[in-house]
Amino acid sequence: MEKKLILFTLLLLLPLAAMSQDRLRSSAVFDGKVVPKDRMVETIVKGDYLKDYGLSMFRSVRMDVDDKDLGSISALILEDASDAASKETEIDHNRLSYALIAFEPDSGSRYFLCFQSKPSAEEGATSVIVVYMEGDTTLTNLRKMFTSK
Repeated sequence: MEKKLILFTLLLLLPLAAMSQDRLRSSAVFDGKVVPKDRMVETIVKGDYLKDYGLSMFRSVRMDVDDKDLGSISALILEDASDAASKETEIDHNRLSYALIAFEPDSGSRYFLCFQSKPSAEEGATSVIVVYMEGDTTLTNLRKMFTSK
């Protein structure tokens, strides 16, 4: 019975997490519109697990992509970055390799978008991770969490 309750709760949270990114152009990445969901690994965490990080929600997608999909994802991330209150981006060999983006608070909650790409173990592919977070933290704290470049 407890497992059913946990599963039911998680299913209720999925639409809420998906709605959170709707304000971003890169929401298409999370929705599986750039890379099919069956080729992504998605992680969604909400609640007390994140308190130590100053976050209330964490959602990430990780995938291996070809050059075309990398270009599409990078373009969406850079479009979102154009609306940012603060951002850090790194371009390597004419490709976006890193982005840490903070947006103006919306309804009292800060939100952030992170992107990282690096060569994949799969030949000819690039490993990409895109992370969306909400909470009461700062770019400095997030930079400490994501400095594993």
